[in-house]
Amino acid sequence: MKLLKYVCSVLVLLLFINASKPDGRITSTNKRANNELTDRIRMSFKGGNPKMLASCLSQEIELIIDSEKIDFQKISSQQAEQIFKLFFQHNPPLSFQFVYQGSSNIDLKYSVGNYRSRNKDFLVYILVKRGENNKYVIDTIQFRES
Repeated sequence: MKLLKYVCSVLVLLLFINASKPDGRITSTNKRANNELTDRIRMSFKGGNPKMLASCLSQEIELIIDSEKIDFQKISSQQAEQIFKLFFQHNPPLSFQFVYQGSSNIDLKYSVGNYRSRNKDFLVYILVKRGENNKYVIDTIQFRES
């Protein structure tokens, strides 16, 4: 119940973040770019591929992994890749599935996924922002043991 309240409060908070531009039209190019990123994220978790996951990151991200006591407000994508490598070694993937995806506008998207490993299960919260060159990148990623 506590976890459900947490998930709901995170999603409500994200809905109220206002990072929109005056022109909020969604183009087919934006949809395609976002779908490609979503597919790459899904494949990187399913395959336990830290290099592929790191390629989806902004240059600096927020990274939280509760079970490992990792909490960085800002970390480089290169450092995050090394942490993901250790995470996947300690928690080899069995499956990954997005359970919720949404957006508060065209520039800000969020997802919640279930990551199942041989050792533990995690809820993964991902915040994606449109960055330089209108490219979507992961800005925040959190792993919460479920």
